[in-house]
Amino acid sequence: MTDPAQAVFEQTIIMFMIVIIGALCYKFKLINDDGKKQLSNLVLNVVNPLLIFLSYQTDMRPELIEGFLWTGAMGVLTYILFIFASKLIFPQKEGRDTIIERFSVIYSNFAFMGTPLIFGVFGSDGVFMQTGFITVSNLFIWTHGVMMMTSGRADSPKPHDALLRALRSPAIIAVAAGLILLFTRIKLPGMVYTALNNVAEMTTPLAMIVAGASIMSAGLLGSIKNLRVYLVSAVRLLLMPALGIAAVLFIPCPDIPKLITIIEFSCPVAAVGTMFAIRYDRDSHYAAQVFAVSTLLSAGVLPLVVLGATSLMEVLHGV
Repeated sequence: MTDPAQAVFEQTIIMFMIVIIGALCYKFKLINDDGKKQLSNLVLNVVNPLLIFLSYQTDMRPELIEGFLWTGAMGVLTYILFIFASKLIFPQKEGRDTIIERFSVIYSNFAFMGTPLIFGVFGSDGVFMQTGFITVSNLFIWTHGVMMMTSGRADSPKPHDALLRALRSPAIIAVAAGLILLFTRIKLPGMVYTALNNVAEMTTPLAMIVAGASIMSAGLLGSIKNLRVYLVSAVRLLLMPALGIAAVLFIPCPDIPKLITIIEFSCPVAAVGTMFAIRYDRDSHYAAQVFAVSTLLSAGVLPLVVLGATSLMEVLHGV
């Protein structure tokens, strides 16, 4: 296997270049706010789920199923840890939208940044294993995340309603459909697979173009001047990954699922946080600023986090 830290660094640089293209497209009005939302919906509801679904078009190997289960289990562990840590780091304070800050440090951009990154480093096998983490992430976001964003509102969903909404998310449907075909050993016809795969391979460029457009639309100069967003970004990019790595480092599981999980929870602030802020009348401008700054900083920080994690794992193997 290629050195994960080097592979992550190279893939991050490639993705960052596409982010710049997306930012320029927005600046020169090739993409407007409506177009950005439409592309975002396309990635979240069609392109990314197709990449997940097609990762199951493979032979059912024990190591893949084991990796799927491990990333899911580690996802549950780290989300519980992050939820409690976020309350300690960002206590409720008058005049500050601490809900945005908590959501930002709990949930990473595992869909937009994580999936393309995992695909670039580990290929379709990595995407397959990653879907355990994706399943857990969607369940947490559409239950805990929605209830947190709507706290104090009359229309805050009940837990069972939030769970049903989570189970209807495109990513979860893609996982379920993929598992059915995997266990029934049904393979898609060649032309059907090729057509769907052509769409699925647009995940990285489309997701990064949307990220770039979102950064530019957030008002980059204003984002850079807001010192608070650096604190939130530091917690998301450094503290939370450190806590997560400490939690999973000694778990006796294979290295690849562990690295996949570390990459997933080390990604910058989730893009869905801004979408939720708009939908649920939170401070969407602040959410977009945090997303913008954390995404820019992640180009340098994420490879270092992965390098640190792989170095620690090598030390443990040598003990």
